[in-house]
Amino acid sequence: MKKIIFCDIPMKKYMNTMVYAGSGNTNISYKEPVYYPINAILAETLKKDDEVRVILLRTLDKGGNCGKNSGLFMQELDAINAEIGAKITYETLDSEFKETKDNHETRLKNMLDKIEENSEIYADITYGPKPLPMILMCVISFAEKFLNCEVKSVVYGKVDFDDNNKPCNPELYDVTSLYYLNNLTSSMVADNGKDARQSLDEFFSL
Repeated sequence: MKKIIFCDIPMKKYMNTMVYAGSGNTNISYKEPVYYPINAILAETLKKDDEVRVILLRTLDKGGNCGKNSGLFMQELDAINAEIGAKITYETLDSEFKETKDNHETRLKNMLDKIEENSEIYADITYGPKPLPMILMCVISFAEKFLNCEVKSVVYGKVDFDDNNKPCNPELYDVTSLYYLNNLTSSMVADNGKDARQSLDEFFSL
């Protein structure tokens, strides 16, 4: 099966590994520490016959940290895949740290160019600039609607910080439902606000 993996790469200088097993709502049991939450998901879902295209979304920073951090992703997933044997290729999409309309459009078009029809799509929105997940939601919506792709998982790794500002209490959440909620509100038809709210309540009760 063809899988497309989008991952936002952080610009920060130092990264920490965390164990996400048994946390959040993902039912992941992978007990090894990872830098990137999506790799805990892939450790349990990748199969030998999978063709995996990883798109690393890098926002360029003055210190070059995004380059080092994208290297950490590849090293981590390659180590996980050593015993699985899936076919993995890596590509990077670089963009400036400018939240302008033109830059948003460039990011969107470049991401869409990387999607093959009939693929499964995964995304990790833990890191990166805040507007990037919004653009990514538009990309995967287009892919599902027009390229016959299936959105499998959008994940977010949450941590707290202790008194020494060190990350702790990691939790891994599948937030794919937010993607479907956005699609619902965009396509919803109702005669009035009351009916629209009722439709939302029905969605939340599923």
